[in-house]
Amino acid sequence: MKLISWNVRGLNSPSKHRMLKNLIQQEKPTLVFLQETKSNSVVIERILNKVWFRSCSVSVDASGASGGLAILWNPQILNLQDFHASHFLIQATFHLIGTNIHGHLSNVYFPQNIQQKLYLLDTLTTLNSKRQFPLWIGGGDFNIITASEEKTGGRSKLDSDNSGFKDFIQRNQLMDMQTSNGIYTWTNKRRGS
Repeated sequence: MKLISWNVRGLNSPSKHRMLKNLIQQEKPTLVFLQETKSNSVVIERILNKVWFRSCSVSVDASGASGGLAILWNPQILNLQDFHASHFLIQATFHLIGTNIHGHLSNVYFPQNIQQKLYLLDTLTTLNSKRQFPLWIGGGDFNIITASEEKTGGRSKLDSDNSGFKDFIQRNQLMDMQTSNGIYTWTNKRRGS
């Protein structure tokens, strides 16, 4: 099973549609998590028909010009059900068709406010303490890091949410999977060193 997680920072432009289509054609994922779509479910469905024909989706509408989440998947490989969604997360159970593999998925887009982030980490812990299957795949944009090595520039001191994030990872027995194409997965498009 291959998962792509991407904070698209707006999915309403044709260039983003092409980028998503090319990424899906190139990587052939089973599952795509999108954050900060800045779209609604009607727009997501219309885009999906162009970029990944015969796929399925579930989404959370953006609030004004911010937020928005979506999970896209290949229904020939994966079955998703039991959805729980809020402004900051989408959760579902999944079954990898033709196998005995079942689990839970969480796609998140956390706010910048430290107290809200810590509250959402507790919410995820509570949701997943009652999960039916032991396998849990979480991804998205937590807007939190666990170590200063995960960023370049800015303040050298970490915010108080990083220890809460470390605790969340340990308490839920999660593994931080490394990305396949580099340690940094975010850019603000600034030039220079």
